[in-house]
Amino acid sequence: MGAWALAQIVAGCLLIFVAALTAFAVLSPWPADIVSRVPAEWRARLAPAAIAAVSLAVILGGSLVLSGQMLLLLRDIHRHVARLDAREARRGRDSRRSPDPRDSTSRLLPRR
Repeated sequence: MGAWALAQIVAGCLLIFVAALTAFAVLSPWPADIVSRVPAEWRARLAPAAIAAVSLAVILGGSLVLSGQMLLLLRDIHRHVARLDAREARRGRDSRRSPDPRDSTSRLLPRR
């Protein structure tokens, strides 16, 4: 579960980064070679398509990143709750073994 969550986070970040890099390459004025390879009738639609692609990549990549973060959060919460349950079960077993119920401060007193 942890590896899958990390893979989602990395994939989402890479998707956003690649989309932003591609939009920068298309929209910046200096890489005219990239734009000149596109047919003339498509050049007018190139900028809106790049902006739409970045928007879509941010939405999808952000969704991947958030779902990966949620998986990591749920894993950590599960570990914490399992540790608390195990501690409570141990305390229950220990209280059944000893005939005298001790309070929480009795452990702090020196042994005789």
